[in-house]
Amino acid sequence: MKSVVFAIVLAMLAIARASAAPAVSIVGDWEIVDAAPGPWTTAEERQRLTSAGKYLLNTAISFKLKEVVSKQKMFICKRVVYEPSLLEHDALFQGNLPEPNPSAAAARLGFQKGDVAGVDVSCVKAKYVFHFLDRDTAMTTINNVIYTLKRR
Repeated sequence: MKSVVFAIVLAMLAIARASAAPAVSIVGDWEIVDAAPGPWTTAEERQRLTSAGKYLLNTAISFKLKEVVSKQKMFICKRVVYEPSLLEHDALFQGNLPEPNPSAAAARLGFQKGDVAGVDVSCVKAKYVFHFLDRDTAMTTINNVIYTLKRR
């Protein structure tokens, strides 16, 4: 009996935590407005990554209900699946924020204290994870470059 009560309490806590997540949606039109090397990269890599990141600046991406549309082929996606997420700072950007204090690194990137709402975008050939600073600003990482997207 105690194990059943314990399981129910755990389930209620999980539901409460999930319902506490701010509602975010990536559906709509976005533009990549900034690109910067991830704070986990080495000083030697940063110049190359800065140059590489400029390639995708000003890229428009339209996240529609059933597909993702962009002039950049890497973002084109048929049969898209969106899955909301809620991550702690140490899990952002595939867990790459520098130790010993990933929360401090997250704050320098503009994230508030507490869990970060996000959306996983899954396609047949790729998966992108977007972390939201606010409802109109999201970040993702591709090849060690953090891209900032703004809703248009």
